[in-house]
Amino acid sequence: SGVIRRKTTSASVRCVALRAENPRVAKLRSEPKSVKISPSILSANFAQLGEDVGNVLKAGADWVHVDVMDGRFVPNITIGPGVVGALRKAHPDAILDCHLMIVEPEQRVEDFANAGADIISVHCEAA
Repeated sequence: SGVIRRKTTSASVRCVALRAENPRVAKLRSEPKSVKISPSILSANFAQLGEDVGNVLKAGADWVHVDVMDGRFVPNITIGPGVVGALRKAHPDAILDCHLMIVEPEQRVEDFANAGADIISVHCEAA
């Protein structure tokens, strides 16, 4: 499936899922550290999401920030792995930076990794 499951003790750094051989992430690891521009898709017109994402990438955005909200951890409800998968298909070279503001994010990290997320961040108090 492209996702390696790894469990560690609570005293060490915990990784729920790691996407195997992601060339976009491998490139990020080899680049010097720098400030990145990562506009959120929440400000996009969802009726033309693919086009809006393409426009920000053409304008120079480094990454695409995807705010995922479940209506429980935060009051708003946004998108899920299906939208990430559609964005991955429409923009195969884009870095998709998914910010999971959801209850029990460890239950969904693998779904977002499989959908094509390159970077997945969660809130420690939600896990």
